[in-house]
Amino acid sequence: MSESSPIKDALYAKIDGIGQEQIHQLLLNNKFSELFERIYEPVIHSVQDIDEYEKHGTLAESLTHYLFTEMLIPSQRKITFESIELDMIIPNTTELQKDSQNTIIIFFVKISNMEQVKQKIQDLKKLQKDDSKIWIISKDHIEIPQSTYITEKESFGKFLKDAQNFIKTKKMNKLNIFKTKV
Repeated sequence: MSESSPIKDALYAKIDGIGQEQIHQLLLNNKFSELFERIYEPVIHSVQDIDEYEKHGTLAESLTHYLFTEMLIPSQRKITFESIELDMIIPNTTELQKDSQNTIIIFFVKISNMEQVKQKIQDLKKLQKDDSKIWIISKDHIEIPQSTYITEKESFGKFLKDAQNFIKTKKMNKLNIFKTKV
């Protein structure tokens, strides 16, 4: 794992406090909004002295990485492909090269400058032409043609459900939906 950060430290302390068994139970019952309330909301309020966009983007990315691992959603994180930095891709760059319709690129907004955000999206469009396969996770709603989710419980819950459904429809899911059965 990369260097320690106050956001990741607070996230994993909260996850440990809740316990994997209880988290798996919430995942198995598709209680994504409740999971968001129990993990994301307390962590975001506990971390101070970090830019709000960076804080929300980093926490959303870290929580997504953790949950995708628990849900066995295949993904690659923090990679550079064709000189473009990707926050996350489902399932991987190999599939992107074969058939971009079978991949989703996820961009976690960590800056408030909308021109920089839109430039990043234009870069991502060089790899993924289909706007519906570029998912943007942001602190605030952004009016853009790509699929957008905001860091609040209903929208983030929908994001997790959409990711799960994408994996199922593309038949990428493993034999079971989560790492461990509860």
